[in-house]
Amino acid sequence: MKKITLFLALAAITVAACQKSETAIPVSEQFTATVESFESQTKTSMTQEKYVVWSQNDRLAIFQGSTLADEFKVSDASAGKANGTFTKVTTAGDDFSAGTEIPCNVALYPYATGLTLTGAMLEYEAPVYEVEGVVLPSEQTYVAGSFANGAFLMAAVTDDLSDHNLKFKNILGALKLQLKGTQTVKSITVKGRNNEKLSGAATVTAYASNLAPAITMTATDEASKSVTLDCGDGVQLSESTATDFIIALPPVLFSQGFTVTVTDSDEQTYEITAKVANTVLRSSVLTMPAIILGDEITEDEGDGDGSGINVMIITFDKTSLTLAPSTSYSIIPDVFPAIADDKTLTWSSSYPSIATVDQSGVVTAVSDGTATITAVAVGGASKSCTVKVVSLPNLATATADYVDEYGVNHGKGIAIGSTVWAPVNCGYKAATIDGAKPDKGFPYGKLYQWGRKYGQGYSADSDSEPMIWPGPVTYEIGQNKSIDVYFYTSESDPSDWIDIPDDSMWNSGTEDAPVKTANDPCPSGWRVPTYSELNVLITDHSDWTTNDGQRGYYYSGVLTTTVYDTHPLGEDKPQVFLPAAGYRNGRSGSAMHRDSEAFYWSSRPSDNNTSHLLFFIESIVDMRNYSRGDGYPVRCVQE
Repeated sequence: MKKITLFLALAAITVAACQKSETAIPVSEQFTATVESFESQTKTSMTQEKYVVWSQNDRLAIFQGSTLADEFKVSDASAGKANGTFTKVTTAGDDFSAGTEIPCNVALYPYATGLTLTGAMLEYEAPVYEVEGVVLPSEQTYVAGSFANGAFLMAAVTDDLSDHNLKFKNILGALKLQLKGTQTVKSITVKGRNNEKLSGAATVTAYASNLAPAITMTATDEASKSVTLDCGDGVQLSESTATDFIIALPPVLFSQGFTVTVTDSDEQTYEITAKVANTVLRSSVLTMPAIILGDEITEDEGDGDGSGINVMIITFDKTSLTLAPSTSYSIIPDVFPAIADDKTLTWSSSYPSIATVDQSGVVTAVSDGTATITAVAVGGASKSCTVKVVSLPNLATATADYVDEYGVNHGKGIAIGSTVWAPVNCGYKAATIDGAKPDKGFPYGKLYQWGRKYGQGYSADSDSEPMIWPGPVTYEIGQNKSIDVYFYTSESDPSDWIDIPDDSMWNSGTEDAPVKTANDPCPSGWRVPTYSELNVLITDHSDWTTNDGQRGYYYSGVLTTTVYDTHPLGEDKPQVFLPAAGYRNGRSGSAMHRDSEAFYWSSRPSDNNTSHLLFFIESIVDMRNYSRGDGYPVRCVQE
């Protein structure tokens, strides 16, 4: 497998988390392996048309629910294609002892003997897999305009064992050297100036999720501190056109720079030293500007005035920015070598109407959109930064007091973005100490069937527990205030608590312009939140935590993103705590899972029997839809 590109962005491939399997493991003799397009940056080899393709004789290691890997070979017909078919050629064994813990197919490119897999399936979390026995070679073979076959490590995890379509993600990055001259290059050796590990034994970590795979270097020998590119009979350089030499490397920070040693056909060596810190990123290529071999340059060479030496490398403290209009950021550049004759940079913006930049590198956001800021040195070296300009939303102001159904005033709500959130759950009633009933009251709020005005309790006070009534019932009965102590159940699935579904029970308007109905359980001046309001709120949240004896999350919405760093709120950004209030089961009426699960209703219906809500547990926060017959909490928002 080979690869070439000037720059690789990080690939993001969403892979569904696997579910535990209780059935026989469906072992396959054949898999398809998809190589992603050039734009999404997972590469094997590249044609002149910049299509990404498999190479002949490519081989995969595939763990089919087992701790041992089978060997698969690409078909001859797939060579040169982006979507290849791989057929099993050797079987490592039938070790299915971990079959229920490893319910997915895990694949690694390239195949090697001695690979073993361990996996951990955590409840409610994506599985994590570790492949041990991986070895990055200390010597790679030169390939014109690409990297060596088998040098670029990749991993794939399928949805489940029956899924035989592999979608690979890159694990390594690469260093690209551009050399000019009259010499014939025989080898190139790269070594970090702080003895960073670049080859040898390693462990690969892959995830059944959209997380990128990672590699941990475990080698300890001296050979692991360098990588050599073997150029065979030699590669003849040109004085006019640079020749590319690409070396695959693990993601690494060269904290003190690195040294490149080039050996020619006459056994003459040429040393190029970069003393500034440089980073090789996963799925990215660190490209050095063209260098004339024989004019090797280090920061401590030359006569001190840099006569005739141009800037070769430009680095930025930021390569991407998100700003609000009228805000500014000063990009801090650095150049190599430090003795360059002229370090002047010429700055420009691709779209000055979106973001401008002065000749000191100060970027000023103008209007919404994306612009590229570029600095160019004498001699042509350049560096760019992507600037995204996003307007602040209309920020809400808490104006109304939250007075609950018992007449208790809880004060103003919590303003986050364009929405003001109630300080407590709907139906909240403080717990009291009453003999053997310390949980009397509704400290988590009440639980509401979707569309009902009246909620039910979840407490140790039997007097507050609802009576279970078989449903579905008519809309009129369900909203009768005199029987609000009833909880309506249904054995059908999916279930609802009324016999004729009504999608406008909590919102007679639209998602963008909601209108509170008479059935809304929230107090005057407040309403059930829309789907969009809940979805924005959860874009940023705390770790799973405890507040006043309740388990849950603090939510701070979009105000914690980079675009708001200049907002006057600063670090004192508002937060809303939502407790894991549990729920009532729509089939049995049973109260369940307080302090471990939560489902907060929105006013948006999904279909005749379900509606949208915020779901969270200790590890997952997302938007889902569930039965309207279940009883879930409501956190009101200001009208």
